[in-house]
Amino acid sequence: MNAIPNQRHLYMGTFEAEAYWRDSELASLPALPDRASSAIVAAMDELLFSFCQPGDALLTRYAISPVHRQYIAQLGFHPAVNERDLTDGMEQAGNVAAASVFELLSSRKTDAGGGFPQLEGCVLSPFAGLPHVEEAARAWGITLHQPPLETIRKVNAKTYSSELKRSLGLRNPGHIVTSFADVAEAGRKLLRDGSFLIKDDFGVSGKGNLHITSTQMLDRVVSYLRGQERKGKRVLFLLEPFLEKEQDFSCQFTIGDDGRVDIVSVQWLANTQFAYRESLSPDRAFMERLERDGYFSLMQDVGQQLYRDGYYGDVCIDSMTLRGGKLEPIIEINARKSMSLIKHQLDTYLAGKNMRGTLTNYSLSHDGSLSYEELLLGLEGEGLLFTGEREEGVMPLGANTLYVNTGGRDGENRIVGHTPVPSRNATGRGGRSSAKQVRISGIGAGDGGSEGNGMGQPDLSGTKEADGNERARGKGRLYLELVAASDEEKMRLTTKLERFLAERHFTVLN
Repeated sequence: MNAIPNQRHLYMGTFEAEAYWRDSELASLPALPDRASSAIVAAMDELLFSFCQPGDALLTRYAISPVHRQYIAQLGFHPAVNERDLTDGMEQAGNVAAASVFELLSSRKTDAGGGFPQLEGCVLSPFAGLPHVEEAARAWGITLHQPPLETIRKVNAKTYSSELKRSLGLRNPGHIVTSFADVAEAGRKLLRDGSFLIKDDFGVSGKGNLHITSTQMLDRVVSYLRGQERKGKRVLFLLEPFLEKEQDFSCQFTIGDDGRVDIVSVQWLANTQFAYRESLSPDRAFMERLERDGYFSLMQDVGQQLYRDGYYGDVCIDSMTLRGGKLEPIIEINARKSMSLIKHQLDTYLAGKNMRGTLTNYSLSHDGSLSYEELLLGLEGEGLLFTGEREEGVMPLGANTLYVNTGGRDGENRIVGHTPVPSRNATGRGGRSSAKQVRISGIGAGDGGSEGNGMGQPDLSGTKEADGNERARGKGRLYLELVAASDEEKMRLTTKLERFLAERHFTVLN
């Protein structure tokens, strides 16, 4: 949403926003650490190019690969970007890995070293409102148009969603618990009717949810929380019955600062272990069903309540249909941008070409030896790369998420905390190439312009290949839009892509 039209916008954000809203004094659920996945999430902000109109700016934690800038320029996206990492030169400035992009930008003040586009007068359009936004805006002359941070935090809490469902008279509002004893008591009651979920108040996709299926499992969690409570942590969770879903979907809408609610899109979702997998467009029959069931009228009511509570901006409501046909209209409220909103942006782009696509991703184990340039050239050579002219193909949405755990890019803009592994060629594994021209489908290096997650998965960074190869393999994620005219064509394209990846020694993990 361009809240202030006809003005240059700045897009930036940290995707795991919930981590910055969460009170550090709250107890947490047991979870396996996954540093590799966290590093990938930190690099996802490059996907925000899909929102950029001519003249807009895009700041990303890690500078976008010049090869990728050339590729999206071919598609018609020409954002002004940072040519240096926001972390560049800040290795000694505390815990840089935990800092949001806004904290990094505010700490730079007005950077005399160059490599950043002109930001003064830009209207900020963040992925989500986070701490340090105001400091960054003051330092760089950025215009803010968003609610207070405390309001953003309040309406994104799972407990807020639960209370709103109760006020609207909806089913399954959940049980808000504030002690380990509450968890034990409410959990045992829920287990009488089946399994249930424990949700962190600011859990994020794939993390902060536990599916409890037995009293033994519940007792272990209660013991874990008891230990934290005795150390002074506050317990605050939402317990909900586990619902036998048929289909996840989400609704995106915007709330204007005048209170107007505009429905933007509905997207079907495919999730794995509560984590996002892909977004695809629903059929007409499903949309007609939502209209008949009063779903869109309810979304208007939700938007109006959010506005009365002080919020305006982007909203994504997670919903589902249940086995047996019932509609569960509100699972939770995400008062921010979303992956499905990014999918809508790509839908809008493709609709102008009478095409349609599916936003998906592949978690991949690889050694980083195939550069991003070589990846695109290989896709093009196989007739797989979407160029804007073909009626179908694979549209890669970024390079950094794929290479962040395999040494990142070359030394000039290396990712802090990741030691580069020497490549077999002169091009950095993220596609950085300062010495030679890159040409993909007729695009030269200058054409882009100088300003142009899942819980429980093993941490694969630093492991070795079983065949004795000493090159370290790491986990990356390739986000892409599959552009295809039909489900049959999509399946054929998927099969060809997966064969292509396997032949180049990528191992698919999801």
